Amino acid sequence: MKEQQEKQRQFPLPGFEESLQDGLFHEFLPYSDLKQWIPEGTIYENVIRNTPLLRLQNIRALSFLSYQGPQVSNDHFLEFFHTRLDHSLVVALTTEHILRQNGIAQDKINIGVLAALIHDIATPALGDATKKIDRQALDEEENWTEDMGDSAMKLLDDYGTSQSEIDSIIKNKGVLGHVLDIADRITYVMKDTYAVIGPIGERNTYVNMYFNTGDLTDILDRFPKIGNIFQDVGVDQRNGQVFFNNPNRLEAFLLLRAFLHQKLYLHPISQARDMFIGKLLEPLYSRTDKNKLSPFHLRTMNDHDLLNAIGNEYFPSKRIESYFPDLVNWFPQYERFDSEELAEKRRQELSQDENIAVIGIKESFGFDPATNYKVATRYKYVEFREFNPTGARQIEAIAESTKGIFLFWAD
Repeated sequence: MKEQQEKQRQFPLPGFEESLQDGLFHEFLPYSDLKQWIPEGTIYENVIRNTPLLRLQNIRALSFLSYQGPQVSNDHFLEFFHTRLDHSLVVALTTEHILRQNGIAQDKINIGVLAALIHDIATPALGDATKKIDRQALDEEENWTEDMGDSAMKLLDDYGTSQSEIDSIIKNKGVLGHVLDIADRITYVMKDTYAVIGPIGERNTYVNMYFNTGDLTDILDRFPKIGNIFQDVGVDQRNGQVFFNNPNRLEAFLLLRAFLHQKLYLHPISQARDMFIGKLLEPLYSRTDKNKLSPFHLRTMNDHDLLNAIGNEYFPSKRIESYFPDLVNWFPQYERFDSEELAEKRRQELSQDENIAVIGIKESFGFDPATNYKVATRYKYVEFREFNPTGARQIEAIAESTKGIFLFWAD
């Protein structure tokens, strides 16, 4: 009996959070019914108190990215404020609900939530813009153990898991890893859409008018509770299958995610801004030079710390508040090529003009359209692309449109 009571304190039973008036954080998954306080005395608090998770409160989820409309020269940088901590907590809540609704054992739920909470813990300051200067040393999945500390690693023993098991889950292996991957994607799609669009019925008319968000709002009009897709995720414990029970909502979700990749994450202007920040950081970074920023520094700093370092190097007479808009409120020119040779030839031509600053050449490999997600039919599980070839082709065409070799420059 005492052991059972202890388990209930570690992880609240369904509906328990509704009776709480406050807690550590109040979190929600946009466009869904998932909204609750993170209560004290749970695995969430244990992770917050014994790991560097709170650093992510000062790491923005989207750094320098901005949603791009059709008239780029008239657009302005749309600053997003949601953080990696917010993301991590909601990924963990979503993971918890998916596992619990499928009757997964409590010890496995604990392990899944633990992995979800720390899956981004090694994200460097300024996020993806920084990671691109040294993908191997700064990848959060590969380096999540580097700055955990003894008390953090002891948590793994406390919850009956190991470093190798958590590593496997964070890298999306096995049932728990597959669920984490889905919860991660659901969370960033909902949070990022919410950052661009806002609440249903309170949409930002300025954003809708100037950034042409019709592709997103059309989906939300048809599926106002699209975030509840987490309720559609099933786990067949007999054969380890993870699947979706509502193909129509899955199609809408994958389409929404595809538009975000096309117009936000992988839009050439967003990528150029990240590349520009990376070029500012490269001279300040080294794996071995003790006088420069190391992977350890970047994994323990927050965004404000790193912006200060950039400012001290390039803008010593300015405050962050004055130069940050200058870093992002501009748009580059770009061209797309089918080969690096053609891009390089064009780069050399542009370099002859002293009024043009060439930022660089970058290949975009697109994104995984996730049309291989399984859906449940009456007799078997089939991939979404087999269940709905027409819908899958549209999503895959958007993914294909984001590929290419891009040359970026500015006046």
